[in-house]
Amino acid sequence: MTVQPGIDVSIQTDGNWQDDRLRKYRRMKRKILEFIAKHKSAQLSVDRANRKVQALQKEKRRLMRAKSNTNGDAMETSQEDEDEDIEEVDMDGDDDDGEEDQLADEDEEMVKVEPPKPKRATVSRRKPVEIPRDEDGNVILPFQIASLKVLNLGTVVHDRPSFHSERYVWPVGYCVERTYMSMVDPDNQTTYTCQVQDGGETPLFTIRAADAPDDEMSARTPTGAWALVIKKANEVRHRESANAISGPEYYGFSNPLVIEMVEGLPDVEKCSNYRFRTKA
Repeated sequence: MTVQPGIDVSIQTDGNWQDDRLRKYRRMKRKILEFIAKHKSAQLSVDRANRKVQALQKEKRRLMRAKSNTNGDAMETSQEDEDEDIEEVDMDGDDDDGEEDQLADEDEEMVKVEPPKPKRATVSRRKPVEIPRDEDGNVILPFQIASLKVLNLGTVVHDRPSFHSERYVWPVGYCVERTYMSMVDPDNQTTYTCQVQDGGETPLFTIRAADAPDDEMSARTPTGAWALVIKKANEVRHRESANAISGPEYYGFSNPLVIEMVEGLPDVEKCSNYRFRTKA
C-alpha cells in the first residue's frame, strides 16, 4: 500500500481510504490550506498599505519643511515628487496573483488612513488683568475679577491689632459680591454680599444673600461666616456639610489683585504684624 504524504498513516488502509471520513478529511484540509493562503495574501496587502501610509507621512513632513524654507515653485516640485512616490508605492507587489490583488484592494479600502496633521504649538496670549485706575492712580470701582466683584475697599484700622494679621488686612467697609449656591433654592445659585464691619475689638464679617436679604450670616472670622452659608446651602440640598473652606479666599482677600489694592490703601504700612506680599 502506498502511503499518502500528509495523511495519518493509521487511517491509510484499503478499507478506509475511500470512506466518507477520508473525503471529509481531504476537503477540510484543502479549505485550511486555502484559508492559510488567503491569510498570507491579506497580510501582504496590509503590509503594503502600511508602507504606503508611512511613505505619505514621510512625504508630508518633507513638504512641511519645504514650505517653511522655499517659495511656491518649490512647493509645486514637491507635489510632483509626492505623486511619483505614491505611484511607486502603488506599483509595489505587482507580481502577486489576481486573488491577492483583489484582497489588497479590499484591505486598502478598509485601511484608508490619512496621515495625522502636525499640531501647532499654541502659546497662551491671555492678557493679564490690570487694576483700573483714574488719572490720579485711584482704583476705579466696582471692579470685576472673575466671579468676584469688588464694590468697596474700605478703610484700614491700624491701631487695633485684631484688624490685621501677618497675611491679611481686614479694612472696615470692605465689600464684595460673589455667586454661590442658594440657601433657600436647591436648584439655583444667588449673589452674596460679603462685608467687613467694625465689631469693636475685632472685625465682624457679614454675608447677606440676594434671595434671602433678611437672613444675615455673621462671625468674627471670614471662614466662620462662610461656613454658616455653606452649611445652610448643603442642608437645603440634603447633603452633609463636610466642606473644607477658606474664608479669606471666598472674601477675595487671597486674590493677588485684591491684595495689591488693599496694600495700596492709606495706613497699611502702620499695621505692625502685616507682611507685604506684593512688590513695592
